[in-house]
Amino acid sequence: MTHKPAKSLVTAMAFILPMAPLQAQEQDGDQSENHIAVGVGFLDQYAPFNSAKSQANLLPIISIKQGAYYFEVAETGFQFEKETGSIKPSVNLFVAARSPSGRDRQKLSFDAGARFSLESKLGIVSAEVRHDVTDKFNGSEVIARYSYPIATGRFLITPSVQASWLDEKAANYMYGVTTVQRARMIRKGRRTILPVSAILDDALNLGGDISMAVQLNDRLTLIAMAGATALDKSIHRSRAIEQKWEAQSLLGLTYRF
Repeated sequence: MTHKPAKSLVTAMAFILPMAPLQAQEQDGDQSENHIAVGVGFLDQYAPFNSAKSQANLLPIISIKQGAYYFEVAETGFQFEKETGSIKPSVNLFVAARSPSGRDRQKLSFDAGARFSLESKLGIVSAEVRHDVTDKFNGSEVIARYSYPIATGRFLITPSVQASWLDEKAANYMYGVTTVQRARMIRKGRRTILPVSAILDDALNLGGDISMAVQLNDRLTLIAMAGATALDKSIHRSRAIEQKWEAQSLLGLTYRF
């Protein structure tokens, strides 16, 4: 049984985990593996803010690949690849949604970016750059990532590590607290009211995650993922930040048509 659909779906989950704000991961890119898959996932997030509690949400999962075009949960674009011996280089041109973690910090913006990946027997190495195109914060992020998929039977296990550099504007958008956000917390009567606090420097966050996909049959795939990120000192020295890290986990089930 091929692991291509499972690999693509596991990759898709990474785009809704804010480890390195909607981080881009390597994508399964065999253009002959066209598919449409839908499902639901249970996402639990632990934000680094003062007195923050974990937040659990049910999220829809949509994964589509038709030729070079793909749509993976919160990212859509085109992937171009060419297999050269044992190495498969690929380029993704994409638009991806971005949303900061934390209660009462609802924001939504979109980035445009490019990702270059190299896949070989030694794993998958990727590098990408993305920039806000909605005029919400006009910041940029650069991500370097390494993954090593391990396929055995019906299981696909993928440990990964990554480094994410955010410029000052992107770091403040993701981890700063604005007067509007503080007012929303007061209006809703939250037990903890975060202080207004800006991030005034760029940030280099280091993280890792492990994902697993189990192909239950030709249609159903069970997905699990857990990850954590160590935050740069420019972030955790903020008065609104209590932890030096943030974490997420996800359990989902998808159906492939």
